[in-house]
Formats: sequence, structure tokens, C-alpha cells
Amino acid sequence: MAIAPSRKVFETAASWYVQFQADPPTVVEQKAWQLWIDSDPAHLAAWNQMEQLQRHLGTLPQDLKRRALNTGQQRRQVLKLLLLAAGTGFVGWNVQQRTSLGDVWADYKTGVGQRRNIALADGSQIQLNTGTAIDVSFDAAQRLIRLRTGEILIQTGKLGDQRPFFVETRDGRVQALGTRFSVHQLSGSTRVGVLEDRVSVQPADLSTAAMILKAGEGADFDRRHIGLIQPFKSSEVAWTNGQLIVLDGRLGDVIDELGRYRSGVLHCDTRVRDLRVSGTFRLDSTDAVLANLQASLPIHVRYFTRYWVSISHNA
Repeated sequence: MAIAPSRKVFETAASWYVQFQADPPTVVEQKAWQLWIDSDPAHLAAWNQMEQLQRHLGTLPQDLKRRALNTGQQRRQVLKLLLLAAGTGFVGWNVQQRTSLGDVWADYKTGVGQRRNIALADGSQIQLNTGTAIDVSFDAAQRLIRLRTGEILIQTGKLGDQRPFFVETRDGRVQALGTRFSVHQLSGSTRVGVLEDRVSVQPADLSTAAMILKAGEGADFDRRHIGLIQPFKSSEVAWTNGQLIVLDGRLGDVIDELGRYRSGVLHCDTRVRDLRVSGTFRLDSTDAVLANLQASLPIHVRYFTRYWVSISHNA
């Protein structure tokens, strides 16, 4: 029989979560938290709900997330948001539109650490990365993919379908011009990368002409702006083969990316986030990746629980 935690239990679980997001738990705090988890099955159920919500905190703009964890008043605001999201039964929300994403109703979706390939009726292929949800809407006028959350790689069909092919995110639309391309819904923007041919990018609130991106180019855009064009390499979609390829990257960025592929909290201390990392890492073996990083860098990986891991300086 499913356990339904009370609002009070949710409040306690959310308080623990917000506290640990602001600062890594001390040994005393970790023991107190573990005692609370073990004391009642409803506590564990509520904590699992908070973990699901945590995986979607990336939809919060980074500056808002930092501000929200810096003061008691702002922490209470995040606590209210967590409780509201938990109460709706959804594990994601769109902060800008103030509406639940309701990924549970998506046509196709993946869980944390999962990947999935979808073949569409027009011959197109879509690969879904971890934590991704999409809707597919084909009619007489267009072929439309709505990316709710996550990241996809699309290879448009070669069957001569003349209907325009769009990918829609909360920031605008990307039109395929006979191509293979990636679309990633970030916290405050959308990232597009082109591997073959071209795409057209049109922010939702920008009335000027769309920007054309060619093979090997990528850019971030929000509802009003398109960022600078950047190089886009095939290594950036190595996730399709279960890999993360890094060349002289920041450890903090690597940890953030690994966190997308595992349940729970993966916290990286600010003192080690700027360490440089290179390598090819297996996304389905994040514990092994963390062990290898610990062996090659001056860091200490601490497992408070299976779902709560902290990376700090090995002083």
C-alpha cells in the first residue's frame, strides 16, 4: 500500500533539502537526517519526493536559485515552491510561465539515467537523453516536437515529407532544414547544436528574422535573444553512446553533468569546482567515474547515503 506523507512530513523533508543545498551536511547533521529517514516509512517516501523535485530544480534560473538559498526568508520561498510542487503530484514546473510541466502526460519520456530511441512515422529518428519529455504532434500543416524538459538528438526523415519540421521549447522554435541536430532545454534558455545541414532558430518573443545555424555551429537562445554562435562538435552528443567526453573542462561542470544521470544529490564544493578535467566517462557508471576522479584529483568523494554524495577538497 502506498504511503502518503502528511504536509508536516513534507515540510520537514523540504527543510532538510533546502538546508543541505545551501551547505554540505556535517557529520552530526547527516546522522540526524538518517535517524529521521529511518524512523518512519513516510519520511523516506517524502524524501524520495524531494529527490524527484531536486532533479528538476534545473528549471529554476541559476541566479534565483542562489538567492533563494542565501537568506532565511528566501529559503522559505523555495520551501513553499517545493511544497506546492509536491502537492500537485508533478515533479517539474515552468518557473517563467508559473505552470506545471506535467511531464507525466508527455507522449515520450525518460527517467534519470535512461536513454530512448523513437522512430516517427515520417522516418525521423529522435534520441531522448536522461530526464527528457517530449510531445509529438503531426498534422496536415506541420510536424511538431514539443520539448518539455531534457535533451534530444533528431535525424529528420528522408522520405520526402514536405511539411515543415519544428522543435518547440518554452523559449521558441527551431526549424529543421533537412538536418541532424540537438536541442537541450536549459534552466533559462535553449541550446541548439547542428551536426548536419542547417536549422532556423526563432525566439518566441522576437519578431525579427530567424537565425540560420549551419553544421558545426551551435547557440543558446531565450524568448528574446539569440546568443553568439559557438562551435558544436559531435563529442557534445556523445551521450547517445553513453559517454561524456571532456577536454580540459571544469570539474564543477563535469559533476553537474554527471548529476543528470543519477538519482539524488551530487554536491560539489566551490573550492574544487575549477579543477581541470579531461577524459571519456561512462554515464551508466557514475560511481566508477567518481572513484576515478578521486584517484586522479585532490578531491574526496563522500557518500552520506547512496543518493547523497559530496565532493570536497582532499585537505
